[in-house]
Amino acid sequence: MEICIPLVVDVLDKINGSRKSSGIYYILSGKKTSQSLSDSQWFGIQPYYAALKGITTEEFNVLLLRINSMDLIEEQEENVFVVTENGQSLLLDEKKRMGFMEKLDGLKYASIEQSCWRIITLYTQALSNALYGHNDYSPIVRDRNTVDKVKSLFPRSEQKRKEIAQQLFFEISFILKETDTRSASIFVRKLSGYDRIGNTFEQLAKEWSLDKTEVTLRFRSILHHCLRLSRDHSKQFPVLHSLIGSYTEVPALTKSASLTYELLTKDKTIQEIMRIRKLKSSTLEDHLVEIARAIPEFSIYPYIKKEDTDQVVCFYNKTKENKLRPIKEAFPHLSYLQIRLVLAKEGGKIATGSSA
Repeated sequence: MEICIPLVVDVLDKINGSRKSSGIYYILSGKKTSQSLSDSQWFGIQPYYAALKGITTEEFNVLLLRINSMDLIEEQEENVFVVTENGQSLLLDEKKRMGFMEKLDGLKYASIEQSCWRIITLYTQALSNALYGHNDYSPIVRDRNTVDKVKSLFPRSEQKRKEIAQQLFFEISFILKETDTRSASIFVRKLSGYDRIGNTFEQLAKEWSLDKTEVTLRFRSILHHCLRLSRDHSKQFPVLHSLIGSYTEVPALTKSASLTYELLTKDKTIQEIMRIRKLKSSTLEDHLVEIARAIPEFSIYPYIKKEDTDQVVCFYNKTKENKLRPIKEAFPHLSYLQIRLVLAKEGGKIATGSSA
């Protein structure tokens, strides 16, 4: 069975009828909207954000119809699906197979994974060829930014190359020992080096008798693990951190929200930012929620009192209500923005979705 079937069933199970199929599509395809980013956090499905990157709306709808015909899900109301008993059984059966997805973090890394991989694979290829004294090879990546980055970091002396190669081997080996053999092998086979070019996803899918989506997700799970460890334990992974640290240390914000955050750090008021950037209030509110979700040091208390924050958190923990309207009805003196900021700050435990 293709991995996308239990993957979609698992997402629908976690969302449990609280979002329409279009919202599910935005999450799985990696559409950068305030809603899709927030929902990924709200429902604890950060790993699945952009898991089916590149899938079209038509392809996703066909997939839903197929899963529905298998009696794994049922339509509760128009375009709202819930998981059936058969679907629950499938998830239990597939739990071990899907274990590799625990290392995925699409919400945090989907936007930078390609840039980071280009640097890692070109650096590895260049270092490997240099150690063998082979300078006449075809670079696996020709992107100018990547090439310039690798050149700026490349060790000049032979001794230094040997030392860094040994350290990089240690770092990647350590990471691969923490994962399953199949995913580790796929990751290694994607790397290029002396006298070899990394395999394509299609080649690896054929070799392992897996669908291309599963091979891609297994590779991305290891890559995300590399990004996470190089960020959180930079001293233990100095080579990887030197290669990709400039990407992993930047908050996972959309470009527009990043510009808003930059102005906030310069002590600009909300009204000033709206005027400078010519933004609607609703857009700026989405940015504030996104910033509260992604940046731990961002304080929401300029926008809401601490006692109100505690009351909203307490209400959610008691009711597990995952829509904003009931929370708003319980606290009519609070705005939707204030509620969304509280819930965003609570991370994956609490929702930050729409008022529907």
